[in-house]
Amino acid sequence: MDTRHRTPAGGLLMQCADEEACTVFSCEICLKDVPADSVKVSDVQDYVHHFCGLDCLAVWQKRATLANKRV
Repeated sequence: MDTRHRTPAGGLLMQCADEEACTVFSCEICLKDVPADSVKVSDVQDYVHHFCGLDCLAVWQKRATLANKRV
């Protein structure tokens, strides 16, 4: 049985030290709320990874890179 932490979409999450205080967000929320210009900030990358999952982190990084190239 796979007991690892997953997002609502099934993506893997980092383990949370305080399971009752950890909230998992959908990827759409992270893509909408996390600014693209913070893509190079490691704390922000950790936030997206932890609360939205690895799959969402990859999508967010790609979108942020494309958005920053257009500017």
